[in-house]
Amino acid sequence: MSKATLTLDGLPPLEGTAESGGDYIRFQTDAGIGADELDRLHKGQIEIDGKTEKVMLKSAQPHGEAEDAHGKIELTLQRFQPSSV
Repeated sequence: MSKATLTLDGLPPLEGTAESGGDYIRFQTDAGIGADELDRLHKGQIEIDGKTEKVMLKSAQPHGEAEDAHGKIELTLQRFQPSSV
């Protein structure tokens, strides 16, 4: 996993780790955001290893062991296809 910064529309940047494969990116953070905040957020961008990509939030779920998961969340993000120029 690589260090990453995720910026979803309407939230300050979130620091965490990301693992990417294919069209999807798995982003883990302990920023303490709630599911209610994520319900209204759908688009944003992620920076991984100096590269920035546009993404769309697909799902969010608690991350880690139950007793250790307080405030930790795992987001599944889908990459946008590059637009034709």
